[in-house]
Amino acid sequence: MAKELSYEMQRTIAALEAMTASFRERLVAGEGLFPRETEERERARLAHNRRVREHNARVLAERERVAREKQAAANRREVAAVRKRLCDSCFCELPASGVCGNC
Repeated sequence: MAKELSYEMQRTIAALEAMTASFRERLVAGEGLFPRETEERERARLAHNRRVREHNARVLAERERVAREKQAAANRREVAAVRKRLCDSCFCELPASGVCGNC
């Protein structure tokens, strides 16, 4: 024995059936399930995406610049450390006394 549906349930089912019929009609017509984006909305979305790409490019360029500066500073420190260990005139490695015996 089937239970009789309440009035609210019958209305909900009728609304869902109407929605299903509308979706089927739109699919047959080639419109898809959702309305097409308006031209203004599409331009706004494309402009937003362009701004996001430009911002991301600026952030990436800044990160690369900072990384280059850090690497250059590390290179300068390494060069200074090597030069400190070498004789200025003959470029041989200095002994612990700091006085070159070759020059």
